[in-house]
Amino acid sequence: MKNIIISGTPGTGKTTVSNHLGNLISAQVISLNELIIDKKYIVEYDDKRDTYVIDEARLLKNLEAIINGYRKTSNEYLIIEGHFSDIIPEDLIDYVIILRCHPDELYNRLKKRGYKKIKIMENIQSEILGNCVNYFIEKKLDLPLYEIDTTKSEIKEIVKVIIDIINDNLDMSIFRVGKIDWLENLSNTNRLDEFFM
Repeated sequence: MKNIIISGTPGTGKTTVSNHLGNLISAQVISLNELIIDKKYIVEYDDKRDTYVIDEARLLKNLEAIINGYRKTSNEYLIIEGHFSDIIPEDLIDYVIILRCHPDELYNRLKKRGYKKIKIMENIQSEILGNCVNYFIEKKLDLPLYEIDTTKSEIKEIVKVIIDIINDNLDMSIFRVGKIDWLENLSNTNRLDEFFM
């Protein structure tokens, strides 16, 4: 069984894409956020940031057992999605897909979710800086990392790209990490101050 890791800032489409992909390739999907809440891998709730502080040690200890349990099934793939999926040990990663979204669209998506302004800006800043990408780069994985821009793409288009990636059916270079640079994009249009005050 191969593990497909789908990461990205909240609002980039990880859960929706993962569920659609799972249906098409008959793969189980693990949502790290759901797992944390369900199994109570939580240290505390951060009121200021409007988010849970996770117990990474407990999560990791149990996550490996959960993944190994899925390996006993007949599924060819397991999809693991979450914005902090970079915590997954290297030996449990076969593909890394990082979903990206332009800050303007991400703002709209997070606002629709009812996020507080401070939480919206924190996530947009993370997306501009490419934090989800950088965390995987720091792991120095011996496999390619892929980025997909979800800003204007339909779910079925994104899922098709991922299927093509895992089947090695397209020119992967157009989705390799480094093609999406919101920092440069906003800097060139003198808009960085809108997001970093």
